[in-house]
This record gives sequence, C-alpha cells and structure tokens, in this order.
Amino acid sequence: MAMQVLDQNTIDEIKLRRIKTYDPSEIYLLEPLREDDVDIDIMVIVDKAEPERYDLMSKGHKALIGIKIPKNILVYTKDEFEDYSQDKSALSYLIKQHGKRIYAKA
Repeated sequence: MAMQVLDQNTIDEIKLRRIKTYDPSEIYLLEPLREDDVDIDIMVIVDKAEPERYDLMSKGHKALIGIKIPKNILVYTKDEFEDYSQDKSALSYLIKQHGKRIYAKA
C-alpha cells in the first residue's frame, strides 16, 4: 500500500478540530516514515490531562469523524512529551525528530 500524503487543507482541518477539542499548547503531525506504515500520528500536547486520558482520546477521534485517513491520536501533557521524547524507542521521540509541528499556542 502506498503511503498517504496529506494536503494542506486536510492538515488545516485537523489542526482546527484539535484546537477546538483540546485547547492544546502544541500539535504535531507525523506522516508514515515507511511503506508498510499507513497511519498518520497526531500528537496533541496539553497543559494537564483531565478528564481521564481515555476520554480525551475518545473526544479526539469523534472530532475527526469525516476526515478519511488512518490515524492514531495521542494526547500527552507537556512534561510527558518532554520525558518520552528523550527515549529513542518511544513514538514521542520519532514525532519530535521527524514530525511537523502544525500548531503552537502563542
């Protein structure tokens, strides 16, 4: 299966829906790095993870209904993201090294 490349309109729509759902401090997007990977990873960085993390992820999936791409949505606090992005085996590391920051709160 060929890797999917996102157009700017889709990236902008993802960004707007993430901002509305989470009021995040940052949003990262990681498109597939390998031919055998098809999911787009969307990392949302929030100040604190309340309500429960499962509820945050669920809200995130619901907010992207209609955007027809395979996706993983991850929600981390700033501290979690900084800690995990130091571990070369973590997805956070890949996102920080190879992802595209599509939003940063001013």
